[in-house]
Amino acid sequence: MNEKTNKFVFLGLAFLAFTLLGLEIVILLIESLFYGTMNLWTSYHSIIIHWICTIIVWCSVLFILISLSRKAKFFIFEHRNKPKTINWIITGVIIIITAIGSYIGWNMRFKPFVEFNGFIDRYESMGIIAFIFQYLYYIVESMLFLAIIVFAQEFGERAFIRKIIPWGGIFCSLTWGLVHILTQGLSTGIYTFFASILFGLVYLQMKKNIKYAYIIITLMFII
Repeated sequence: MNEKTNKFVFLGLAFLAFTLLGLEIVILLIESLFYGTMNLWTSYHSIIIHWICTIIVWCSVLFILISLSRKAKFFIFEHRNKPKTINWIITGVIIIITAIGSYIGWNMRFKPFVEFNGFIDRYESMGIIAFIFQYLYYIVESMLFLAIIVFAQEFGERAFIRKIIPWGGIFCSLTWGLVHILTQGLSTGIYTFFASILFGLVYLQMKKNIKYAYIIITLMFII
């Protein structure tokens, strides 16, 4: 890694990743011209097309972000350290906390079961297909979310030296969390705020190893 790279490059990459995450809004606006704002969510055809389009756009965005980071001499996959036993224990506690918060937030029900039953009730036999595509969407979304954490963490460590603070999680809580407060209400926003910090902690507990961090953060997204 090139230590001479300006730290603000990574702050810019974090903001860029967050902004590009919002490209889904642009996709929704374009789709609404064809389906109408309400009709988009009533047909399993239109909602699956939405998720496919979003997945394609986000995967393209990830490729661009990784290319830009490589130009800054930052290799997102370079950390290959393996977490120690204590790191796994702490991560396990974080997953449990996240699961409990999600369970409470979904009215004492598990999110995957609620979403699965919701799709079956709405689309009957095609509900399974819609459910699968939604979770493919979650899998790709967690990739982009992890990219935000990685770049923001790098900026925080270079700007403020301290490496034990989850700068990536803090950045996400002040961006992703704030957006949820403004768009989905205070309770959802508060949950998202603290969940973001927990995501950042997981990245550090996994020793910045993308492979492990991605699997755990994706699991936390799903539950």
